[in-house]
Amino acid sequence: MKKRNVIFLTACILCGLMLFTGCSSDKETVNILSANYEDRIAVQLEYLNELFPDAEINITYMSSGKLAAKVQAEGRQTEADILLSLSSGYANTLKEQDLLLPFESSSEYKESYRDPDNVIIPNGVWAGAILVNTTELERLGLPEPASYQDLIDPMYKDLIVMANPNSSSTGYFFLCGILNLYGEEEGWKYFDALSENVMLYGDSGSIPSSMVEKGEAVIGLGIDYEGMRLMESGSPVKVIFAEEGAPFDYDTALLVNREEEPSQLVLDVMDAITSPEGNAVFNDYNISVIEGVEDKGDYPENFKLLDMTGIEDPELKERLSQEWSNRYE
Repeated sequence: MKKRNVIFLTACILCGLMLFTGCSSDKETVNILSANYEDRIAVQLEYLNELFPDAEINITYMSSGKLAAKVQAEGRQTEADILLSLSSGYANTLKEQDLLLPFESSSEYKESYRDPDNVIIPNGVWAGAILVNTTELERLGLPEPASYQDLIDPMYKDLIVMANPNSSSTGYFFLCGILNLYGEEEGWKYFDALSENVMLYGDSGSIPSSMVEKGEAVIGLGIDYEGMRLMESGSPVKVIFAEEGAPFDYDTALLVNREEEPSQLVLDVMDAITSPEGNAVFNDYNISVIEGVEDKGDYPENFKLLDMTGIEDPELKERLSQEWSNRYE
């Protein structure tokens, strides 16, 4: 009996050690942090698992601001191997801090999105739109807004939701684009007026579309392709592109500069993500960054883009973010 007990105790200890050390699996691991949304992550993970059935691939969602802050705080000790869907501004900040490695993708990118250092790999372009819940507008007897100026009308007080520029790339490109449109002095006055009508500055770029879909908000400053998907699904959501123009930015696929050199598996996964075939899975936006790949967005004839000068500039982002905090947080 004593011998049996010793054997049993030894087995328990070994099992416990295996759990804590990760020895319960011989699979090599790739850790990915993504600012893309969780419904898309499921599709992307399925794609990678089919390509790499013998690997353990983890994709964890975080909003853009929190994702970038995590990598900055952890530095080269981070466990993240690859970062997905960070906007150009956050990506350039990490590049300046030497937290990223160059990577030679097999895709050929459009000139306006190429990084000569091959550090910031473009993934896709997304644009901003005014999303409205048509049922709620009709119930309240309100007209559809057609412009940014319409949104500061007092009749829309407490009916608008926008993502916070300090935690969301979507919120930031609305901030940057509108400040470029009006100039900083008049642009900040515009946001002072808009804030009177905003019920919530959400942490994530998906919050405006989600709240408008559910009728929790009547109007949202959100993402074009999200609104288009909701329209196609039959939700009472309408996508309106402001007559002044739509803000836009591109997101990225990034190889992390960890203390350890990236394994061949990490490089293979990065290659799969950034290949033309992989881009079709990981870029679910309407505007393509790859040469020869047509845009898939169904945009109106009068669709135009705002001047997004400075959207990639980390120093500008830091300054505007601080000003935003001083004014609205």
